[in-house]
Amino acid sequence: MTTVLERPITFDSVLVTVAAIEDLSPHLRKVTFVAPRLADVVPAGPDQRIKVLLTPPDGGELRLPQGPEWYAEWCAMPADERFVMRTYTIRALRPAVAELDIEFVLHGVNGPASAWVSTASVGDTVGLIVPFEVDTTSTRGLLQSGVDYVPPATSLRRVLVADETALPALASILEQLPPTVHATVFVQVPDLRDIRPLPTPGTADITWVAPVDDGPKSLPEALKAAGLPYDVDYAWVAGESGMIKTVRRHLVNTVGLPKTAISFQGYWKRGEPQI
Repeated sequence: MTTVLERPITFDSVLVTVAAIEDLSPHLRKVTFVAPRLADVVPAGPDQRIKVLLTPPDGGELRLPQGPEWYAEWCAMPADERFVMRTYTIRALRPAVAELDIEFVLHGVNGPASAWVSTASVGDTVGLIVPFEVDTTSTRGLLQSGVDYVPPATSLRRVLVADETALPALASILEQLPPTVHATVFVQVPDLRDIRPLPTPGTADITWVAPVDDGPKSLPEALKAAGLPYDVDYAWVAGESGMIKTVRRHLVNTVGLPKTAISFQGYWKRGEPQI
């Protein structure tokens, strides 16, 4: 891969309609959105980040920004008139029928996105900021296109660590794992009933961290208790920011993985809203 951007990167807003809602588990709800422009969305990778736009705090109309300066336009709005913006992962995209799936974590009304999806109905509308042009020719291009999972082409042994907020991205990563790649996976969920099959064309050893009496209580504990393959060459870690720092430190200081071989993304920070 080259180290300079060779293609334009374009994100834009789309007004979408809820076409279907499915509860996958007690804490994960899949919402299918439709809009004609979704047929033109182009993701850069399996953990493609996008924005979900909800009505502003003042209850006013959801006014979508247009064009490449959408973020500057949002920042310039008075705080109570800004649309609420949260980051999610494209779980599935079906351009032929202009559909896009997002999996939302349900945690009651503690947060605007969870509050919205808890009462969402077919026919409701929200906004999305989605990619229409991406740059997959370089690591820098992929990162600026909204992905963090960028393993080297030579990688064969990967460690994947995710909490429930990163489970949709993890599921997509495993679905696209090459047959020659083995993944050692650690994933934390708030309820045993949130455990679900994670199919992959590659091979994977999956450790679920859930609230049980005789198991590890956190992802760092599970990782430290595990025997990782000696030839791990890449790691992807996503979820709560404090967890990520602890896991990354362990991978570098104990496992001996170079910092450059670890992709990490804080999806949220305990006690703070994440946009």
